[in-house]
Amino acid sequence: MSVFVYLASRMGGNITRFMRHWYVDSFLGTSHFMLDVFERLDRTFALKINARNLFKPLYQDATAVGYILGFLLRSLRVIIGSAVYFFVFLLSVVIYLAWLAVPLLIVWNIVKHYAR
Repeated sequence: MSVFVYLASRMGGNITRFMRHWYVDSFLGTSHFMLDVFERLDRTFALKINARNLFKPLYQDATAVGYILGFLLRSLRVIIGSAVYFFVFLLSVVIYLAWLAVPLLIVWNIVKHYAR
């Protein structure tokens, strides 16, 4: 009887370790990776800085041309940066949800195959 208890405890421990590795550790790794991606994107688009300085002149040129160009170029960077951030975020969520579904799909296919 102790053999069955040992095998059940080992199998339960392996399943628990797999679930922690697949779901918890992958979430932490993915979130750190995505934060790094967004930090690198922020070096290019500087979304917060451009939004804060939207109505300030470009390169401190206090003429009408400086104000107009500053508003146009910064608003363009804010719009493009927001679209890129949204696309990258959406893509990462879709890929991560697919990653989470892989074990469930494998179990589903095994159950469906042996249920025949």
